[in-house]
Amino acid sequence: MVKATLRGAVLLGLLGWSLPVFAEVQNVKVGGDVTVRAFHRQNLDLHDEGEAREGGGSQLLDAEDFIMSTTGINIGADLTENVSAFIRLANERNWDSTAGEATGDIDFSQGYLTLRELFYSPLTLRVGTQPVVWGRGFVLGSNLFPSVNATGDDRNAAITPNEFTDFTAFDAIRATLDLSNLGGLTLPLTADYVFIKIDENAVGGSDDVNIQGVNFSSQLDAWNSEVEAYFLNKRDKTTVPAGSSVKTGSFNTLGVRGSTQPGSAYLYGELAYQFGTRPIDPAGVLPTGDAVQAWGVNLGGDYTFAEVATTPKLGAEWRFYSGTEAPGTGNGAAGWVVVAPGYFRTALREFQTQSTVAGFYPNDQAGVTSTGTNQHELAVYGDFKPLEDLTIAPRLSFFIFDVGVIPAAAPPIFSAGQTKRKSFIGTEWDTNVVYNYTDDVQLGLLYALFAPGNVFRTPNDSTAQELITSVSVKF
Repeated sequence: MVKATLRGAVLLGLLGWSLPVFAEVQNVKVGGDVTVRAFHRQNLDLHDEGEAREGGGSQLLDAEDFIMSTTGINIGADLTENVSAFIRLANERNWDSTAGEATGDIDFSQGYLTLRELFYSPLTLRVGTQPVVWGRGFVLGSNLFPSVNATGDDRNAAITPNEFTDFTAFDAIRATLDLSNLGGLTLPLTADYVFIKIDENAVGGSDDVNIQGVNFSSQLDAWNSEVEAYFLNKRDKTTVPAGSSVKTGSFNTLGVRGSTQPGSAYLYGELAYQFGTRPIDPAGVLPTGDAVQAWGVNLGGDYTFAEVATTPKLGAEWRFYSGTEAPGTGNGAAGWVVVAPGYFRTALREFQTQSTVAGFYPNDQAGVTSTGTNQHELAVYGDFKPLEDLTIAPRLSFFIFDVGVIPAAAPPIFSAGQTKRKSFIGTEWDTNVVYNYTDDVQLGLLYALFAPGNVFRTPNDSTAQELITSVSVKF
């Protein structure tokens, strides 16, 4: 059944790609954007490795300063017979880099075609490199984690802060079916099927990494509400060496999500369950092919005081990814398996990884898992407008392990006689300031501080800080 579905999707895709050859261009729209960001960072690996001052004295902070820019060109074309195409070209680079990076490259960030009313009016097919976001992006929303953690760098290999890469779209086939008027159904209902190629590996070999699934969603008039249910399968055939008895890493994610806006309040929630067999653990702790049973939860809400002069908003959020016991270590380990999330709310902890996962900002404290697994996040957040075009949005987050660890005095050696588990990962304070200078120009400032908790030990317990200023224009 799966193979038949994939063959059908490929045939539809080939049909779609052939249509523009004969189509007449009705309308072309060209636009773009330029964003320049300046960074000051300290101790993002939670280890102050600064050198002693010349002539003696205290150590300097482990800091770095640099500037990066992202330039994008968007080209959209409306063709005949409900056919359209979109292309985004982008260049991203550290300024004046001499590290052998491809600073002058202009690459395809997105490129896809859309066929509306294919075969009959409710069906829309989109084929190519495209963004795919389900709900708030809690499970599926960006190719950032799969691509960066798999390759150890952003796709363009030209910037230091991988989380700001423009190349987060998926190579995907997406079919969206509007079921609202079928069979006398009065409830608005949409079915969305996606097939995503995460990693092709050897062309012609059975060693690919694919994601496919279906999402059913509905918009309700009452309180501007929406609900959805989804099923995703991620199949990683790179986990099966030739002649091995290890099971293919194939796990499923089943989830439901909803949100509503009664008056000035906004409430949201999502619950997801994973089951199947574990793919390769990026941290190298859990065996490939083991059973996966994990939970992910996102609950929150906020309230906007619309009658107050500065229009303040206050909210709270809980994010949870279940953990498990690391075999033979007495420590917690990865439980929830990251699929392809696009929902990021913090600047530092969100991108911390273990020393063996070098994609973002690894630290070598023994027993500490990467973000996105084995973790509770409890946060309060808000924003207010002291001026009409100025928004200040602070967020305070507390991170706690689901399954605690026994900290080591100095990695990877455990403290002598230490048996008590610790669970507090740390506290992060983020403040995002955005000023709309004009309708097209935006100025920004982001300050983030992460204070490590009691699971960290010297020398991996330095406070991390980041200050980013930015200017962007869209045209």
